[in-house]
Amino acid sequence: MDATAPSPASAFTESPVDAQYDFDIRSDWTLIAEPEELTPIILDPELLPLWCPSAFLKGELLDPGDSTGLGMRMLVRSKGILPHTFFFIGAIVYVEPHRAMQITARGDFDGLCDMRVMPNGDGTCDADFRWRINIRQPYIRPLVPALRPVFLWNHRAMMRRVHRQFQQEIDRRRRGSNRFTQETATFPHNIPFFRRTWKRIGASVLSQRTVE
Repeated sequence: MDATAPSPASAFTESPVDAQYDFDIRSDWTLIAEPEELTPIILDPELLPLWCPSAFLKGELLDPGDSTGLGMRMLVRSKGILPHTFFFIGAIVYVEPHRAMQITARGDFDGLCDMRVMPNGDGTCDADFRWRINIRQPYIRPLVPALRPVFLWNHRAMMRRVHRQFQQEIDRRRRGSNRFTQETATFPHNIPFFRRTWKRIGASVLSQRTVE
C-alpha cells in the first residue's frame, strides 16, 4: 500500500431492521483523494477485477449511459470471505456529479446502493456507502435468518478490502502506473476449477432472475 494511504479500518453502521430489506448497512471511508478522482474509477466497471480482485471477479459494461454515468448498466460478480459469490446487474439511476450516486441492483440480490462523497478541504474526502438489499440467490436465501451475523461480517470484511484497494487504485492512477494490485480472491475462488464451476451456476441463476 502507498505510504500515504489511510488505515484500512472502516466505520460500519447497520440501520434498524426494515421489513422491506434483509440488510441495510452503511460503510464510511476516508480516502486520500479529491471526489473527482473517485468518479472515473467507479465509472469503469471492467477494471474492477484488476484493481480489486479480492472482492470483484467480473465487471462487464452493458450500457455506458451518458457522460455523467447516468443510465450506465453493468454486470458484476462479487464476493467476500465466504465461498459463495453474487452476480448482479447494476444500473446507475441518479447522479450528482462527483458528490452522489444511486445504483439499483438486480440478480442474486436486489436493492439499492447509495453513495455520497464529501471533500474535507485537506486533500482527503469522506465516502459513504449504504446498501439496502434483499437476498434472492436460492442457495443463500434460506440461510439468511440463521446466519445473519455471519453475512454481516462477510460484507464488512469485503468492504474493508474494497476500501484498501480503492485507495491503492487512486495511488496507481496518480503515478500513471500500469501495475495493478497483486491481491487475489480468497479461497476457494483462487482455484480455477472452483471459480469456473460457480461461474456456471451463478450465470444460470442470474439468467433466470433477470427475465422474471
